[in-house]
Amino acid sequence: MEILIVGSIIVALMVWASTRIKRDAAAAYNEEAIEADGFRLTKPEGFIHLLNDDSGLAFRANSKDFGLGDAAEKYQATITVERHAGKEPDAVAAAIKESASGAVNEEKFVEQDRKNIRIDVSVVEDGVNIRRYVRLVGTDAATFELRADVLDDMAEGYSEKIENLIASFEVK
Repeated sequence: MEILIVGSIIVALMVWASTRIKRDAAAAYNEEAIEADGFRLTKPEGFIHLLNDDSGLAFRANSKDFGLGDAAEKYQATITVERHAGKEPDAVAAAIKESASGAVNEEKFVEQDRKNIRIDVSVVEDGVNIRRYVRLVGTDAATFELRADVLDDMAEGYSEKIENLIASFEVK
């Protein structure tokens, strides 16, 4: 009888722990305000912020879902922020435009007395068509590059999230 009671307690603890882990894992994909060294942004719902990665990027997040067919091993969308020390926004923009495989949309503007460049471009990586959305913000010391790569087939479904992300991006 004592074994049955102990076993029931262990099962109850396992169910409780499992439920809590699932709830916490699901919360990782919620919309979240991110404040990092030199910038802030709002991570859209459906993306997970990769912590402690050794990519050298200031920020990295991936969508929950993967692509289909040839893109089955790629995330439907990825978000990165990279800090280009000592580079002007125009130099970083030129490198991005060189990678284009299709039309390039570019808009230059000033916000908070800082030069900004918005670039939307199509690229091909590993034989997969990707829609790349970039916002560059120049500071005295560096250019910050916010990049959202979305599989071309999925771009329409992510458009509102990406626009909100780009609008939320602020360099300190």
